[in-house]
Amino acid sequence: MPQKYKKQSFRISFNLAFIFLIIMLLGVGCTTPLQVVESPSPIVTEPVITPTAFQPADNSLFISAGIPQTWHAILEDQSGMEITESPNADSMIISQRAPTSDETDFGHFNLIYAAVVQFPTVDDDITMEELLGLWNGTTGDRYDELLIDEETSSVLKELWGNDPSSKVKFNDTSELLDAAWSNPKSVTIIPFDEISPRWKVLKINGISPLNKPMKVTEYPLTISFHLVGAKGNEESSTAKAARIIELLPATNRDESKMTVVIMSGTTALVRTTAYKIEYHGVDYPTSDVRDWFLSADIRHVSNEISFNKDCPDPDPWTTSLRFCSNEKYLPVLQALGINVVELTGNHLNDYGPEKLAETTSIYKENGMDYFGGGNNLADAQKPLELISNGNKIAFIGCNFVGPKSDFATEDKAGSAPCDLDNYYGQITRLKKEGYVVIATFQHNEVYVYMFDEAYQTEFLEAASAGADIIQGSQAHFPMGFEFSGNALIHYGLGNFLFDQMDYPVTGTRREFIDRHIIYNGRYINTELLTAYLTDWSKPVPMTPEERSQFLTDIFKASKMR
Repeated sequence: MPQKYKKQSFRISFNLAFIFLIIMLLGVGCTTPLQVVESPSPIVTEPVITPTAFQPADNSLFISAGIPQTWHAILEDQSGMEITESPNADSMIISQRAPTSDETDFGHFNLIYAAVVQFPTVDDDITMEELLGLWNGTTGDRYDELLIDEETSSVLKELWGNDPSSKVKFNDTSELLDAAWSNPKSVTIIPFDEISPRWKVLKINGISPLNKPMKVTEYPLTISFHLVGAKGNEESSTAKAARIIELLPATNRDESKMTVVIMSGTTALVRTTAYKIEYHGVDYPTSDVRDWFLSADIRHVSNEISFNKDCPDPDPWTTSLRFCSNEKYLPVLQALGINVVELTGNHLNDYGPEKLAETTSIYKENGMDYFGGGNNLADAQKPLELISNGNKIAFIGCNFVGPKSDFATEDKAGSAPCDLDNYYGQITRLKKEGYVVIATFQHNEVYVYMFDEAYQTEFLEAASAGADIIQGSQAHFPMGFEFSGNALIHYGLGNFLFDQMDYPVTGTRREFIDRHIIYNGRYINTELLTAYLTDWSKPVPMTPEERSQFLTDIFKASKMR
């Protein structure tokens, strides 16, 4: 072919190729991403997203039926996970069972439950065999029914593995207490954080959730819940587990939020009691009850007389009612770890107000706070405000009966006279400020188990003002109980360290030592400890038979049984 035709052919081919390229580019430019997304191709419309540690392929959580219903609702609403009824191999699981060898335990939660009965109950404990017997319907000797609410039922069904018998009665949570008080042979199981003052908490196999410290792992109604996931999925499960752990409480019983307050009755280290201290030593009077005090956070005594370094030697045969204690007896209180002293007693100024002023200095120097009396009227009427384990607790007391020489004045030490308007006003203020208020009276002395209506007024009005616990500190004779709402009134604890063993014998030798439990800012319960005075000076824990008869007598007098 001639050279010119070759050149023309090349130009035509080049031009055609160029035109074709332009057409192709224009065709590509006419295609938009929206058209691609709208394509029916399933590969384009449903793109595959590669799982990451924070966006796992499986986001399911299985919650067993034995989890509290309130927890279920929290997880459903706030966990951000898909709650599944049928777990797969990659689901996270929360249940009562322990993790298997193929699972990682990301966290566990403990709920403590309590076996409770109505407050005026003589028995102090129950066995797990009895509880299981009621659940299974096989026993019912001391107790003939078990009361629970629906939420506790779901937890116990998984724990005990079967449906309950007809001996188990279901009530709304708000109705359990009234149901229990209508049947003294019923026992109720509730979460620890629902304990309230009108319950009595039973020990189970010797352990009570009111113990501090408590053997949590040995207590039969410690129920553990585990959050688990398949091994190998730790990277993708850690963030989810952290969210769940943030939402649920680690426990409903945190001892760092618990304060134990122990309170005792009349103390007067004088006459025969002082003589026994001289003979046996300062450890003798308290050795058998010391552990009760030392296991508490706040340890109270109502010391009715002042210390006096010139106090006459004790005379066990004296009939004098002019009292003082030698300063060398202070270790008797120190051995108990006393850190709160009540000064509402009648004999504080028997050797003059100066001796009481010296005594308050002794208390302060030895780390003991005081209330109900003081160096002058303002000091005596001032409440004692404390914070223990995050709990705000206030003590306030007054002397209702005198004698007049015992009362503090503007410039004289003594007990706080009962200016009731001021007294009730202080209680109301303290309650509004978030204190658990403990109010005491040095009231009229009567040698009976229960005050009548003539003497009850001030105690009931203190409860109405907002006091949580009201105590009669005057009583040489132990007295009974009354509730005003959830406020506990104990009209008299009896003697603690005082030598009355003669009149009347069955009364003045019997003693209450009250162990009050404050939890998370709330008064929740009182355990009644009981002792019997021996050797004119030494309280010892009652035998089971003595305790049973004592409580029976007190509850009968209180018209609680």
